[in-house]
Amino acid sequence: MSVKRRSTIYDIAQKAGVSAKTVSKVFNHKAGVSPETRRRVQTIIDETGYYPHYGARTLRGQYRNCVGVTVAPPLEMVPLSEDFLLWLFAKLSEVFSSRGAYLAFDMAPREGDAGISDYARGVWERLYDVCLIVGPLPLDDTVLPRIHATGIPYLSIGRLDGFPEASMACVDFQDGTYKSTRFLLERGHRRIALLSAFEGYQAGLDRVRGYKQALQAFDVPVDEQLIAYFNPSKQRLAEVLATLLTQHGVTALVESSVSEDSDAMHQAAAQANRSLKEDVECVVWTYMKDAAVLPEAVAHLWAPVRESAIEGIERLARWTDGHTPAPIQITYKTVLTDAEHLFAVEKPKRIFDLL
Repeated sequence: MSVKRRSTIYDIAQKAGVSAKTVSKVFNHKAGVSPETRRRVQTIIDETGYYPHYGARTLRGQYRNCVGVTVAPPLEMVPLSEDFLLWLFAKLSEVFSSRGAYLAFDMAPREGDAGISDYARGVWERLYDVCLIVGPLPLDDTVLPRIHATGIPYLSIGRLDGFPEASMACVDFQDGTYKSTRFLLERGHRRIALLSAFEGYQAGLDRVRGYKQALQAFDVPVDEQLIAYFNPSKQRLAEVLATLLTQHGVTALVESSVSEDSDAMHQAAAQANRSLKEDVECVVWTYMKDAAVLPEAVAHLWAPVRESAIEGIERLARWTDGHTPAPIQITYKTVLTDAEHLFAVEKPKRIFDLL
């Protein structure tokens, strides 16, 4: 069976006896074309089913057509929830839809059994004209500088020590663990356990840095046995927490994994024969403002990831239009509160859990 050749803008122009520029004006509903010519060109467009070749436009650098979203770490390591993913899609649609852009989500940029990551494959293959990178960045990441070097408008929802000039919108997680640990130190605790996440990633390193910074400010020695990382693809949260709570002399806990799972925390306390209110005071992190994962915690810390992303995405659109300088540099501070909360937030449904 023969394949019908796709009509080009030049085919339409030749049939209508006009220039390709005139065809473009008609297709994009722009002024400068007489009613008679517009009707004639539009009839030919309708008959041929013509649509512009957006890929060719992109290669010529004349049109920003596709906003790509990619995930730096393996999907199972990223606390992406249904709610966040839908919100991200809605926000990108709101900001870029008026520009006629497509949205492309690359949720699993892995190759082979080793899971080798090149999360910018949509950039190298020229699918993306704008790139949004979600999730923490590996400490040894080499992809981000390569994206930067292309000149493509991009935004990383996360920072990287090795490439501070990157375009980014992030939360200061070091600030978060510093505030959390200091709060507990000021309440008299000296054996404070830390549950982190993202071992081998910048966001995990920043958490441990802030924790150690606070301990050093109070001349409290760092005990590496009191630091644990949670990997949701390999571990159960309750078991990791129970191991921390059974460490000698632990009287306080900073739960900075943002797993937002109060049931697992209660299970861990039961396994360790501890009370999360009476003999272990907790500071628990959440991505939701004015919310608590664990109502009996002595304090709650809000990491405004979504809020920093909103500002970043809006500025990314202005960069795409040439209305704002690049790179984008946004860092939000965390907010700690000891306000009382009567109810725990519902555990988010993570994307990996649904697969």
